[in-house]
Amino acid sequence: MDRKKMWNTGKLFLKIAVTGITLWVVYTKIDLQALSRIWNNAIVWLFVPALLFFALSQFISSFRLLNFFKNIELPISVKHNIILYIQGMFYNIFLPGGIGGDGYKILTLRKRYNMPSKPLFSAVFFDRLSGLWALCFLIVLLSLFVPLFNDFTWLIAGGFAAGSIVYYLVVRWFFKTHVARFFKTHILALLVQSCQLVSVAFILKALGVHEFYFSYFIIFLLSSLATLFPLSIGGLGAREIAIVWAASILQLNNDIAVSVSLCFYFISAILSLSGITAVFYSKKTTTSAVAEHQ
Repeated sequence: MDRKKMWNTGKLFLKIAVTGITLWVVYTKIDLQALSRIWNNAIVWLFVPALLFFALSQFISSFRLLNFFKNIELPISVKHNIILYIQGMFYNIFLPGGIGGDGYKILTLRKRYNMPSKPLFSAVFFDRLSGLWALCFLIVLLSLFVPLFNDFTWLIAGGFAAGSIVYYLVVRWFFKTHVARFFKTHILALLVQSCQLVSVAFILKALGVHEFYFSYFIIFLLSSLATLFPLSIGGLGAREIAIVWAASILQLNNDIAVSVSLCFYFISAILSLSGITAVFYSKKTTTSAVAEHQ
């Protein structure tokens, strides 16, 4: 076994171990009987709009990434970009031991369009960064409506505003390639996260929650930051342990919070399964992409 295969195998086992440990920690913090009652009493049909809004968020997210590809003048079609995005989702959740969804996109595009890795990496990196900015923006905005943060409202808002200005200036001065569509991509990033919050709202409604939505939204967004942690399988475990920690601070029901997180994970997994078709028929998409490029 060569060094690369050893690394990928080791990384997979490490991810499984970390995911298992974090899920065990979550298990010790929740009431399984209460969790069972929540799921048994759930309004199942409300998970359908939750799935649809999550799908819409990913569709918008693929267009956000397309704009970053346009910044580096990558001649990729809308159709090919969507297929590639779905493939990336599949790789992130169902093949966690390899290069991951972002790495797959970079390697695939480098081969198909004979483009250096550096601009492709920058496009994917700034796509992720715009999503991170949108997460922080919504966390700050929602914190204005949560009494726990009343004493820190303007400090939080002021810090975020100052950070956003610095962020824009850094991009403008040092990464001019991505300035042209800066505001458009960040508006799209806000739409992505907003659609996901609507999805969470439907999940909460399905689980019988009728209040404290803003607080649950905040812990969901905070847990989304935890999914950026690379040593977990599709964010599983990392999101749940962050949810339990944040729920305890905001004095929310741990069982409801974890149920929301697991439902959201299953919804994302269901959608990501659609990527299996794109993966198995990648030769066909490669041929069409090359033809379009020519």
